[in-house]
Amino acid sequence: MTAPLRPTQVTPPLQVVTGKGGVGKSTFSAALALAAAKQGHAVLALELGEPGGLSTLLRARPTEHGVPVQAAKNLHVAWYDGEASLAEYIVRFIPFGGRLKPFFAHPLYRAFVSAGPGVRELMAIGKVRDELLGLSSGSPRWDLIVVDAGASGHVLQLLGMPAATARTFKSGLAHREATRVSGTLADPSMTTVHVVARPEVMPLEEAGHVIEQLRAQQLPVGRLVVNQCWPVPPVGADEAVARVKARRPDEAGRSLVVAAERALTWAALQEEGITSLEHRLAKPALRLPRLSSPSFGLPELEQLAALVSAEVSS
Repeated sequence: MTAPLRPTQVTPPLQVVTGKGGVGKSTFSAALALAAAKQGHAVLALELGEPGGLSTLLRARPTEHGVPVQAAKNLHVAWYDGEASLAEYIVRFIPFGGRLKPFFAHPLYRAFVSAGPGVRELMAIGKVRDELLGLSSGSPRWDLIVVDAGASGHVLQLLGMPAATARTFKSGLAHREATRVSGTLADPSMTTVHVVARPEVMPLEEAGHVIEQLRAQQLPVGRLVVNQCWPVPPVGADEAVARVKARRPDEAGRSLVVAAERALTWAALQEEGITSLEHRLAKPALRLPRLSSPSFGLPELEQLAALVSAEVSS
């Protein structure tokens, strides 16, 4: 029996997700990865740093740096540690022979790693690129890599490092590798960066700032994702509430009126904030709903995955 053909590679195949802490970037990352896997794509969901929200949401327990574990059909999860990536890079490109262990334990090396945390993150991004292109395995293994990249301020620095390194080192190994990585990050056919926010003033403002900074760094911007949105009230809802209020309802009715007025106020503030940011950025927002379930588990994640499935190019 002939094996079914796998869908064509997702474009762009590297999708980075960022946002202010607590806005749901890991949730969107997990939903995006699950949606692509359900479409038949081979997906790697990545965390930079120790396993956290993404691994928990996808019910995977990767224990070793750089080693993917299967979370579902077509979907694997892994985490990359910057220091381990730096050590791999040194082993790959610098001929130390059998002296690597003393080198990594040397106080000068330890001081270098501790004093320059950006170096570790830079190496982790380089490892993501290598995994994307299949340089470590001999051929590409994934149609899509989704990177839960952490808080937005950190990610702006992280994504800008390869280009900055390439400018700083005019030649040599560092320049060559940084140029390769920065070229992948800046190529819209290879990479996109999604920015997640909640429908509140500070997260929306930060998301707008991040997108403007990404554009200034000439990095490809994906979707502005607004998570946990209240449903938009039906037309005429405010007039209906006013009519009920005018009838001077009993105590229970007054409580319902107060709750309805509060919900209408929140919905109006939400739409005002999102619409203002859409106009400022000339970019429509992808609104994800606030789910009514008291807990968030696999059923809720699958519900969000269905909503974001259109974001995956088949």
